[in-house]
Amino acid sequence: MVSLKKYCLFHLKSKRSLWFHWLALAGLVITTALLVPRVIRADETRTPDATIIVSSSTAASALGLTLVEGVLRHRGKVYLLTLRGAQPTAGSTGKVYGLGQARDIKGEYRLENAGLHNDRGVTIVFDPPLDLSGGQLQIDLSSRVYPKASTGQRGTVD
Repeated sequence: MVSLKKYCLFHLKSKRSLWFHWLALAGLVITTALLVPRVIRADETRTPDATIIVSSSTAASALGLTLVEGVLRHRGKVYLLTLRGAQPTAGSTGKVYGLGQARDIKGEYRLENAGLHNDRGVTIVFDPPLDLSGGQLQIDLSSRVYPKASTGQRGTVD
């Protein structure tokens, strides 16, 4: 027969163990609740490498596609862009992350998570989001825009 003293000690230890597990679980939940918003905010507060301003005007396309124009501002220089696959959106601005050189902006972008990503590691987050037909966007770098000069010389892409 089990003595009353042994039963009480066992029961007391199991209650302590149960309380320990509940406290550990509560601590894990609280820690997660505090850290997740910081991780999300860290992504939002990082400084973009460049910005894209999308114009509401569209250019004509020989293939019948809608070509939306945009302006890329990167390291104090301005570049003209052509965006294929997007519908005209007045006032949309894109924050560009992971852009080393201006020519890395070129290429096909896929819609993933909250932004558009290309194969060169560039991510663009548009606000308000662009309306993409087919979920993809093709960006072409047209030229570098210089301040107006009296010489009439045109710039090239770096």
